[in-house]
Parts: sequence; C-alpha cells; structure tokens
Amino acid sequence: DVGPAGGWIFYDDEADGVDNIAGARYLEAAPSDQSAEIMWTNGYNYVLTGATGTGIGTGQNNTTAIVTAQGIGSYAAQLCNDLTEGGYSDWFLPSKDELNLMYQNLKLFGVGGFADLGYWSSTEASETNAWIRFFDIGNEGNFGKFNTSPIRAVRAF
Repeated sequence: DVGPAGGWIFYDDEADGVDNIAGARYLEAAPSDQSAEIMWTNGYNYVLTGATGTGIGTGQNNTTAIVTAQGIGSYAAQLCNDLTEGGYSDWFLPSKDELNLMYQNLKLFGVGGFADLGYWSSTEASETNAWIRFFDIGNEGNFGKFNTSPIRAVRAF
C-alpha cells in the first residue's frame, strides 16, 4: 500500500503481535531514493556514533545518534534526517533489519524503483564500517563508511 507521505508501506507492526515500533504501526519507505551516491560518514572523519541498533524500530534512534555525533554535513543519515517528503519531516535512515524488510517486502516484488546496488543502513559495524544491504543479490555486509551508496529514507506512523 501507499502510505500517507506517498511512499511504500513495507511493515505492519501488528502483523506478528509484537510491538517493535513504540507509538506507531507501520513503516513507510520514501517513494524514491534520496541520493544515488552518498557517504555514510561526514567527510573522511571516522568516529564511533553509537548507532548500533539492528532491529525493527531502531532506525530513528540510530539516525539521531549519527547526526548528533557527526554534526551538520552532507552524508546519509543527515540527508534522511533533513528530508521533507509528502508533507512529513520525520524521516530517518533505516536500521539493518528495517532495510532487510524493505528488500524482502518491496524490492523482491518489484515495488519502489530500487536500484540493483547496495543501500546504506543506519547500523554502524565499527569505527570504519557500516552495514549495507545489496539489493541486487540480497546479501548484507560491512562496507567502508567513506564509500558512496544509495539511500532510501523511511518513517514510522
């Protein structure tokens, strides 16, 4: 389904009877990518951000931690954090597991216009690496934060 911001709903929190997203029921992916090539880190400065949440419902906290640690700049989490789309400004970079759900529930069904590339998650793996999901083959892995990859913001409602 299409969400209130015009994006694609890819998760219903009530489907499994477990409350993963406090205060919200759905996760919605933005209707298109926010960038085709952007670094995870703010320039070539490496810093541990504490954005280690992997689960459903942790993307917003990860994004806040990244932006707080790295400050103003042009990087993945900041771009999602600053996004206003469809009249909403509560977007964030998805966690590793949220990104996996986007792949499983949207990309595999040909929905959302995703590129066959690796998308950044908000989940940090180390000082130099963050988690990425490859939307061409479905694998995930650690990728150097200074590399560029596409991003797709999400929001909970």
